[in-house]
Amino acid sequence: MDRREIADIVRARIGELLDHPRTIEEGDILSHHGLNSLLGVELTLRVEEEFDIAFEDDELNVENFETLRNITDLVAGKVGVRG
Repeated sequence: MDRREIADIVRARIGELLDHPRTIEEGDILSHHGLNSLLGVELTLRVEEEFDIAFEDDELNVENFETLRNITDLVAGKVGVRG
């Protein structure tokens, strides 16, 4: 698995939650697309399940889940994907 695959999977999970096919770019602020705190919790759970990872309490902050890029970076680090 590479970074692009991680981003595609996370993008798909975001699309499911927001219930629209709008393209999410890596740098987009997800709240501008309708991701609120409740949906953010659901996204966190789906990403953890999808990648068989667990986020630490200190990783569960607004900055880490603000953009697709940030989420991808966080997941990539947890699954050992570099670059």
